[in-house]
Amino acid sequence: MKDISPDHTIILAKMRHIEELEQLSICTAFVDTIGLLIHQIQAERGASCLYLASSGQRFGNERSDIIEQNQDAELKFREALQRHLDQNNLVDAKQLTLVSWILLGFDQMTALRHQITLHKISFPDCIASFNRFIGSLISLIFDITDNAVNSRISTSLLALYNLVQGKEFAGQERAVGSYMFGSGQVQQEHQQKLLELIVLQDRHFELFCQFGGKALHKAWTAAMGASTQHRYQQYRHKLTHAQDGQSVKIHDGYEWFELCSQRLSEMWQMQCWLIKDMHDMLETLINDAKNDLAKTRQYLQKTQRQPAKQPTALDSTFFNLSIPVENAYTFLAHDKQHSYPMESIVSLLQQQSQQIAEIENELAETKQALAERKQIERAKGLLMSQRGISEVEAYKILRSTAMEQNRKIIDVANNILARHSLV
Repeated sequence: MKDISPDHTIILAKMRHIEELEQLSICTAFVDTIGLLIHQIQAERGASCLYLASSGQRFGNERSDIIEQNQDAELKFREALQRHLDQNNLVDAKQLTLVSWILLGFDQMTALRHQITLHKISFPDCIASFNRFIGSLISLIFDITDNAVNSRISTSLLALYNLVQGKEFAGQERAVGSYMFGSGQVQQEHQQKLLELIVLQDRHFELFCQFGGKALHKAWTAAMGASTQHRYQQYRHKLTHAQDGQSVKIHDGYEWFELCSQRLSEMWQMQCWLIKDMHDMLETLINDAKNDLAKTRQYLQKTQRQPAKQPTALDSTFFNLSIPVENAYTFLAHDKQHSYPMESIVSLLQQQSQQIAEIENELAETKQALAERKQIERAKGLLMSQRGISEVEAYKILRSTAMEQNRKIIDVANNILARHSLV
């Protein structure tokens, strides 16, 4: 058995780093597949709502074509899931449980589609069923984001999550509006839902622009300012400002559906752009990590060929007391203002610690954003349960309380959860 040495373990650390990046690349490919599936299920939901609203008179053929495409998408999802599980040891029990729910949803999708075809399901139940399934897929994206080990990829995944979640609310808006046009009149219940969906979209798209970077923010602004968006906003205004029971032109449902679909397609293009950017980023990171590993091996081989030096004092390497202990072997970047007399392996370890420190510090900011999102969602869910209110109303309470008390929303959320734990 070969003796374990600092040389061996520093090489192992760099090899593990490469493995983490390669596993993250597999995760990103899986997220890409999930995003495509969500996009196509959203299209099926929209077609199903028009089909039900028209009592099966319209969108029957289109719906059938979409279902056929989605059956192929399901197979691709299962194949990508198998690769994800086979090649990724980052998958934990929580994620596997969520995957189990998604697979159960797939198993019951045939029955849901059959109920829609036979008009044996109401519009609210139809859209709620699709929303639940899509919501589970989006939750899987969030869980993968939460487990990401690279700060740059984690930030991009967080931007992607908010884009996909905002796009989902936009898809629900298309479905609700399509049903209202298809039925020929505005119902207050559906109108209120539309208003809630608009608020939820705005919140997630704001976070998408925050984490997506300047280029995506610029592209988003340009896309949302396009001429077709003006026509879409006119239809949105018509639906949200109409009187309860007011008639609308059924024929306008076609243009509404197309305008919303075009808007969703633009979001989809940005989603593809973001995914490609992550793939390119990971390819570069993996190549850089492999080059670093090769250089480290060459460096260590070179030092091993040099004659061994006899230690003359305790402070020659590990016991160099001029190096602060918190900088010697923890994941903190060393003080660049001072240079320390270090032997080769110590210098290498300091460099490795600094690299990890930079990753950890950057990742901490993204992890904090993820943790705050979880706490806000928990507080929001608690308010919804206790007061019997909608998601938008719960968020409004959090936001207004934060403004009144001059506090952050996360602080208000933590306070609500803390008070509940004491009951």
